[in-house]
Amino acid sequence: MTIFKSFAILTLILMMSSCGSTKYTTATYWVNSSKVDCDAGAGKAKCLQVTKADDYENADWSNFHSTINGFTFEPGLLQKIEVTETVLEVKDVPADASSIQYDLVKVLEKKSDPKMAIHDIWVATHINGEEIAKTNAPTLEINTTEMQVYGSNGCNNYNGQIKTLNSKAIVFGAIASTRKMCANMTIPDRFDKALNRSASYKKEGLTLWLFNDNGDEILRFQKVD
Repeated sequence: MTIFKSFAILTLILMMSSCGSTKYTTATYWVNSSKVDCDAGAGKAKCLQVTKADDYENADWSNFHSTINGFTFEPGLLQKIEVTETVLEVKDVPADASSIQYDLVKVLEKKSDPKMAIHDIWVATHINGEEIAKTNAPTLEINTTEMQVYGSNGCNNYNGQIKTLNSKAIVFGAIASTRKMCANMTIPDRFDKALNRSASYKKEGLTLWLFNDNGDEILRFQKVD
């Protein structure tokens, strides 16, 4: 941020503070590295996720439906920012808009999000610790930017939402699938059941493991070349 921009923001804050009817506070947020689908009035939109907790790894992220003036979202980066929260007078609030105006003061910190390391396409090699055939092996595409998952269970294509994701935990939401019946449904059925029990993960090199709530390995993958 340039000295001129910082001075302009400080001047704006001082001007607002001189008006007895305007109230503002300063807050610090962590902004998540990806946006999520959210409701925006009559339609759908992509919202920032923010938390005021220092421990962003275990924080409960909240959808942020407003705009932070002066802030630039960067996919894949966790950003710690300082903002002013200004309570607007009723006459200054547009229809269906927030009564609080958010302005960036400065970016305090930027970090690469560790969960971006699994943003890739993976092919299954093991189910519940047992090696499976490479022919028609299930696949898993993890899109951490969109918080979505896609792939094939070896017979049907599927897609769904990633409900929880941090540097250790991964939990999938409802997963939709096509409904073909293949000659042998053993692997597809085992894969579907395992995927729905996912609770945590580990990545080493080109290998990704998924574990259940008890820490037992349920799926193992190799990165697709």
